[in-house]
Amino acid sequence: MDKRYSTIIFVPHARAKFRKLKVSHRLFFSLISIVTSSLCLSTFFSVQYFTSLSQTHELSKLQRENRELQSANEQFSKSVESLRTQLHTVEERTRKLAIIAGISTLDESSQGGGVGGLRPSNLGENPYRDDLDKMSFRSRRIEKDLSTLEQKFVAQSLLLSSTPSIAPVHGILTDGFGSRQDPFTGEPGVHNAVDISSAVGQAVRSPADGIVVKSEWANGYGNVIYISHGYGYSTRYGHLSTFVVHPGDRVKRGDIIAYVGSTGRSTGPHLHYEVRLNNTPVNPLEYILNAF
Repeated sequence: MDKRYSTIIFVPHARAKFRKLKVSHRLFFSLISIVTSSLCLSTFFSVQYFTSLSQTHELSKLQRENRELQSANEQFSKSVESLRTQLHTVEERTRKLAIIAGISTLDESSQGGGVGGLRPSNLGENPYRDDLDKMSFRSRRIEKDLSTLEQKFVAQSLLLSSTPSIAPVHGILTDGFGSRQDPFTGEPGVHNAVDISSAVGQAVRSPADGIVVKSEWANGYGNVIYISHGYGYSTRYGHLSTFVVHPGDRVKRGDIIAYVGSTGRSTGPHLHYEVRLNNTPVNPLEYILNAF
């Protein structure tokens, strides 16, 4: 078998003798194959090692993110439960306010009721989706109910502020509402007001919010003021000495409108006080919540 050889010359340094090494081609290529294989294996294992390190790092990252997601999920669960409790509290308060306001038409389904309807299957995997939908529905119902209550309370507030409820003057009740004998003729008659005896110059105050309709002289009344309060209520004040307000003026409950006098058909200083509902005289004592 023909063998071929190659000569490898080594030069250690400039002045050293050459060294020769005679190597057969078969051995030479075998050595090259071994070196190449070693390099390939080394490269392969290096890649595997660094890949393993990267995977380990990625796994650690995923585990850390998973723990963070679990913690966030627990916090979210607590928040949902807290929100559910708060919604229930607001619903209960809304229900009680409705009772106070005299409203019995609030939708009971808003008080923790459920909602229906089919959902896409891909959304059904979220365990909080239904809870969030229910709470969103309940919050919209609460918003609507509170708007109804607000309108009701505003209307009631306006009604209360327009309803005569305080004594217009401090004094002594000298004549009541209803049948009586005329103080001048002694004949039977009807008294559509109450007479409150008080000193001349004593302040007369409006018993409710309203608008002054008249402040003028009228036979029998003397100096008289008419006030319209709205909601069918109106009041009249007779025998006044002087006016403080005039037609068109807006007054609030407790505002001074005039002063006590004895003008017109009067036997002495007092206030003639009328309350009318839809222009029908009613007993003023039923609308006075404080003492004279």
